[in-house]
Amino acid sequence: MMFGRRASTSTRRPRSRAVWAALVTSVVLCLLIVVGVLLPVLTLIGAADGGTAGALDVPVGSIAAAIAIGYVLALLLLLLIVTVRNGALAWVLGVAAVISTLVVSLWPLVAVALSGVDQVGDLIPFIQDLIARFWPGN
Repeated sequence: MMFGRRASTSTRRPRSRAVWAALVTSVVLCLLIVVGVLLPVLTLIGAADGGTAGALDVPVGSIAAAIAIGYVLALLLLLLIVTVRNGALAWVLGVAAVISTLVVSLWPLVAVALSGVDQVGDLIPFIQDLIARFWPGN
């Protein structure tokens, strides 16, 4: 049977429902994190920057780079789920993708807070200098 259908004795088993459940659940959770965490965080940072008339130093470059790297990592982990056939491994990959998405979505708050602390560190010597100029006895 040269052109006929060959009986294949493939050892590959079909993907289990656990793999598909892990994929769907992880994708939904990642999307919910983007909409429910990242967008409000970026809105809060934008409002704070606007409310201080630009005095707040927002590290836009590092925030954008971290978000891009973290979301690419999450996307790769989600794509890996499609290639595996083991349900437990699919769930581990899915949880890793969700954690990556969550950490990256919260990173802008940390980055702005660290930047603000640096700004306050620069402000304290300025205030001490002003006090020394106006109250020379101190």
